[in-house]
Order: sequence, then structure tokens, then C-alpha cells
Amino acid sequence: MPSQAQPRRLDQLSFYLRRRPAAAAAAAAHGITVKAGFLSSSFFLCNHLIHAYASESATADARKLFDEIPLLNPDSWSTMISGYAKVGQLKEAVTMLRAMRCTNGGRRDEEDDSFWCRVAHGNVIKGCSRASDLRTGAQLHCSTVKLGFESDSFMAASVIDLYWKCGDLEGSRKVFGLAPHKDAATWTTMISAFASQRQQDKFKEAAFLLFRKMIAIGVWPVAVTFGSLVKIFDDPSKINQAKQVHGCMLKLGVNADDLLGSALVTMYGKCGGVDEVVRLSARVSHKDVVFWTSLLVGFVQNGLYPAAIEVFREMIEEEAMLDGSAIVGVLGAFSAQKQLRFGEEAHGYALRSNLISDSCVVNALINLYGKCGQVRKAEAVFQAMEQKRDDPVCWTTLLTCYGQNGLPEETMFLFRQMMQKGVALHAFSATGALRACSAMAAVTTGEQLHSLITKAGISEALSVRNSLISMYGKCGDSAAALEIFNSMALRDAITWNSIIDCCSHHGFGPEAIILFYQMQREGTRPDDFTFLGVLASCSHAGLVTEGREFFKMMSTVYGLEPKMEHYACMVDLFGRAGRFDEAVEFVNTVPCGSSSLIWESLLGSCSLYREIKLGSMAMEKILQTKPEDPSGYIILSNISASMGEWEIKADALSRMRRRGLQKDPSRSWVEVKGLLHVFSPDDKSHPELHLIYWKLEELKVKMEEGGYVPETHLVLHDTNPQEKDLSLLRHSEKLALAFALIATPSSRPIRIMQNLRCCKDCHTAMKLISRIEGRCIILRDSKRFHIFRDGVCSCSDYW
Repeated sequence: MPSQAQPRRLDQLSFYLRRRPAAAAAAAAHGITVKAGFLSSSFFLCNHLIHAYASESATADARKLFDEIPLLNPDSWSTMISGYAKVGQLKEAVTMLRAMRCTNGGRRDEEDDSFWCRVAHGNVIKGCSRASDLRTGAQLHCSTVKLGFESDSFMAASVIDLYWKCGDLEGSRKVFGLAPHKDAATWTTMISAFASQRQQDKFKEAAFLLFRKMIAIGVWPVAVTFGSLVKIFDDPSKINQAKQVHGCMLKLGVNADDLLGSALVTMYGKCGGVDEVVRLSARVSHKDVVFWTSLLVGFVQNGLYPAAIEVFREMIEEEAMLDGSAIVGVLGAFSAQKQLRFGEEAHGYALRSNLISDSCVVNALINLYGKCGQVRKAEAVFQAMEQKRDDPVCWTTLLTCYGQNGLPEETMFLFRQMMQKGVALHAFSATGALRACSAMAAVTTGEQLHSLITKAGISEALSVRNSLISMYGKCGDSAAALEIFNSMALRDAITWNSIIDCCSHHGFGPEAIILFYQMQREGTRPDDFTFLGVLASCSHAGLVTEGREFFKMMSTVYGLEPKMEHYACMVDLFGRAGRFDEAVEFVNTVPCGSSSLIWESLLGSCSLYREIKLGSMAMEKILQTKPEDPSGYIILSNISASMGEWEIKADALSRMRRRGLQKDPSRSWVEVKGLLHVFSPDDKSHPELHLIYWKLEELKVKMEEGGYVPETHLVLHDTNPQEKDLSLLRHSEKLALAFALIATPSSRPIRIMQNLRCCKDCHTAMKLISRIEGRCIILRDSKRFHIFRDGVCSCSDYW
């Protein structure tokens, strides 16, 4: 070959390797090099071949070529060492680094050798960072100090990166402080180290202060610096700082590439800067899939679900290659909007694109089907996921799905499966199980779960403690709820709401009000749920004046707009106190018209005072908005029957039947030895039925001796007195109580749960039985708790 053609041929081969570094291309170029005899004449080409092999993790081929080269230069050594470090072969990289230092390494002069030695050390330290090998990395750090490389900014940045990625943030801080020369890369690496500590705000603040100090001393940040810094702004309270950093970036003339542009969109999405997200979107002409996805997720995070769905449509039209993050984002929008059909189409796309193996996509699909009420489809997605055995998030998502759809038994069954398979107990899965215990009022199971949570070391998590307060409160153990509350050093609004709600439902109205004022003193701002609990406490305790003040406080002091639930509480407050004129007057002041919830509250009060005329009007108002709800007919028929107005009662029930409606059957249940026993009126299915009926007859005799007179006017059927007596005696809550008296130790309180309101006769009977049997009876009906001790109820007969 002519000598003048050789450089041109070498340039062509080098260009080929740079453009196509695949192992097959490297092997082809290697063959041409050997045949043409270039192997011994071009350091440049040989180093490109080593780099090509190493880039494709073909380190064995790279090493073979390295050993064949007759003359090696420092670049050859450095390239081979970097290849080993990149694929995690640190032992080989370190061995070769030592060999490089012990030989002349093909050096041309001492300064050149020092440069390549620094590069090689830096690359091996980066390999230690990727492999989280702090021991080897620390040894190399010592070696760089001995060789005098500590003043090199590239080396300092590599060592800082090593320590924080291996979990030693303090080590990174020390190296940064001792570095004599800090360039933009050094500052950026330290900022990244602080910004990556996502769980602690103090480190995020440290990253921001470091950024300000960097600018103050005249070191100008680059795009990578801003890309690291924007990660610390992840809360709406940080929106002003986020804007300052963005403004600084613009003033310095730093161009936002695709990656930085996406990071800015993500930052504003997390900070609630919707307008900024829209403006950024308008300024970017070329949008890649990362930018599209950041935009979509930003809209979802801020509740702009239609905008997020529109972005998804644009991505489809632009034929963007959707990844798992985009699918998760749009599924979140479909879930919030309960758009099942579009969610199923996204599910189909995930299947066709082989994204269904992504656990985040699977969890988003389970969440979608759960919120759309498609529990069986959620189960099918869960069962199809192969990695679910080790993924606590997947199990928790299905637990949440069951909870959202009112399936506490399925929740607990799944939770037990989860524990049996050895899945790690997570705070979110624990709270899901605790909510199931709350729904079933399964206090024994809840206590066992509390013990399991303590052993797992997650009992200090705020969400877990809040759930424990709620669980004990809804299971009738207010003392345990208060004990947990008093032991908490850190409390949020949910904590206060949970304990106030507990006091409200247990008849501790004054105590709930005291807690409300304590909440204010400790600096926690009340929200809608707080006032709902306080107003309910006032209603149950007959505190009309206090209730008025709290309702007024919502808007005048805290700027909260009352919702229909708050208006309903006020109507209930007036109605329970017998102030029907004030109740009706208040209903007329409700903005945008009153809803069925308002009239249901008024109708419930009418049943207490037997107000047939007002009750009839309330029922008609309910039927205008909820004609399919049988509760209005039932309450009016109860009022009519209690006053002997059988014609009005018959008319109400006749209208209900014409609409094809049926009354929800009364059900009561009690937990005995970890099992729930469910009873319905005149139950004939329980295996201990003969003992239960015998116990009821015994109790009836003792109650009558104590002055008990059955309130037969509450029986809705026009039958003879004996049949009415028997019907009252076999109410579901009395059956559950009789069984609990037989099956539980006398030292334990009896906890009974009921799906409907407790009737007045059962309320009277339970007061007497608590004194006769010397037992504490805790009854939770659909509205509140009744705690019976020594013939007295905690509600003071005001329920």
C-alpha cells in the first residue's frame, strides 16, 4: 500500500469505530487492521479499538488486543483500565493501574504520564462509585493523595462522588472542604451529593446555600449544576426559591437542553407552578419523550387531569415512544377522572409495548381499576405480575384497592398472605390493614397488628401512628387512642383530626373542643375535617351556642368555605336540640340550594321528636335528588309507626315498594377469639342459637324486674303485643350481645358493631344489661359509639 494512503485509511477506520462502536464493528475493524499491518504503526487506531471493545463490555477482547500491541502509550493503559472500571471489574482495574505505575507505560515525558495516571485513577474511583465499593475507593483516594493528585479538581470531584454514593456524606464534605482548587465540576458534585439526600430538608437547604456561595465567589454554574439543584424543589412552599434559581440560570445564559428542560418542568410540577409549566411547554419547540412525560406528570400532580390527557394524546399523535413513566402518569389522570375505558386502552398499549413488566405500571393499573370499582380486574393484574412476591408496593396497592371498595375482609386476607410469603412490612401496607380493622371494628386483630408493627420497627412512622389512633377510636378503645396520641412528639393535622373524631364519636364533646384549642396553640392549622369533627361533637353533646361559634370561625378566622357536610352538621345540631324553626331557617340560608344530605340530617332529628309533618317534607326533598334511596321512606315509616299513624306508614312503604326499593337489613357483629360473628334479626343460622335465645329470655326476666317495659310502638308491623315483644327481643344487636355474654370472659368489655342506627328499645335494654351483668358494653352504630357502664350510656341518652 502506498505510504501516502495509510493515514487516510487509518482516519477512515477510526471514524468507523467512533460512529459504530459495537463489538461486531470493532471485531471487523480489528481484522482489517491486522491484515493491513496497522497494528504496530498507529497508537490512535489501537486505542480506538480497545475503547470500542470496552464500550460494549467486551473486556476480554480488549485485553487480548492490549496484550498484542507491541508499543503501549499512557492512553492505551488508561483506556483499558477505564474499560475494566466501567463494567465493575475493579480487581482487574486496580491490578492494571498498579502495573501502569510500575512500568514506563509508554510515557513520552513525566508531565504526560502524570496526566494519564490521574485520568486512570479518576476512572477507577468512578467505577468504585458505581459498584458502591467504598473500601477500594478509599484506598485509591489514599493513593491519589500520596501521588500528589489531591489538588486536581477532576480527582476531587471523583472522590466526592465516591463517598456520597457509598453512603458517606460526611466523607464527601471533608474532601470538598480540603480541596485547594474547586472548579464548577467540584461544586456541582457536592451540590448533587446534598440534593440527593431526599429524606431530609436540612440537606436540601445545604445544597441551596452551597449554590449561593458558589456564585458569590465567582464560580459560574453550568447546566449540570442546575440539573442537580432543581431536584431539591419538590414542595409548593419552595416555589419562590425555584423561581430564583431558574432566573439565575437565564441571567447566566445557560441554555436548557432537553434534559434540563425536563428537569425544570418536573420542578415546577412538584412546586405547583402550573403557569410556569405551561410557559416552558410553549417555549420548547422540540419535545422528546422525557419532556413530554415530565409535562404529563406535572399536570397530574397539580390536578389538571384533562390537560394531562391532552398531552398524552399529543404524544400519541407525534408517535413518541412512550415509556413506563408516561403510562403511569396518564393512568393517574384516568384514575382521578374514573375514565375506565381510556384506562383499559392504556393497559392494552402497555401490553403491546411490553411495559407491563414495569412494577410502577402494574401498580398504576391496580390503582386505576380500584378507583373505578373494578376489583376483579385489579386482582387479575396483581396475579399476572411475576415480581409481586418481593414488591411490597404492589401488595399495598391491592390492599388500598380493597379498602377503597369497602372490602375489609379481603384486605385482611391479602395482608395475611403477604406476611406468610415473607414480604417486608411497609408503613403503607400496615396503614391499609389498620383501616380494615377499623372498618370491621376487629380490635383483637388490630392489637395483634399493632404488636407486629412494633416488632417491624415502623411504629414511629407518623402515618402508622395516625392509623393506630383511628383504629382504636373506631374499635371503641378511646383510652388506647388517647395513649398513643399523648405519646407522640410530632403531630400533624391528621393526628388531631383522628383524636377529635374519636372523642366526638365516643360522646366526649367537651374534650373534643379542648383538643381543638390545644391544636391551635401548638400551631397546627385546622382544616375542613377538623371542623367537621368539632361540629359533630357539639351536635352530639347539645352544645348549640358553641357549634354556632365554630361554624362562624371556619370562614371568618381560617377562610374555609363550609361544605355540605358542615351545613348538615349544623342542621343536625339544631334538630337534635329540638330547635326545628332554627333548623329550617338555617336550611334556607344554605348557598346553591340544600342537598339530600341536609334533609337527611333534618329527617333523622324528626324521628327523635316524632315530627311527622316536617319529616314528610324532608322525605319529599330527599326523593327529589335521591329517588333510589330507601332511607327516607324507612325513617318516615318509623316515625309514623311510633305514633300509631299506620296509614302514613303504609303509604310510605307502598311508595318504596313501587319503586322496587328494599330496606337494608340490620346486621350486628361481635369479635370473639379473633373471629367475627354476624347476626341479623330473628337469626336462625348461628350454631349456638339455642344458648343465645335462652340467654335472651333470662335477660328479659331480669330486665323486667328492673323496670324494663318493651317499647312496642317501635315495631313497624301491626301485630299482637306478644309478637312485638318477641320481635324486639330478637333484634340483631341483642343477639350479638347475648352471644358475647356467653362466649367472652367477664373481665373483658363487649364490643358490638351495627350497620344501622341503634333503636331506642335496644339502647334502653343495653343500659340495664350493663348493670345486671356488670359488664362494659361498647356499641358502635352507623352514627356514633355508645359506651354502657352500670346502667348509664356515654351519650347521656342524646343520640
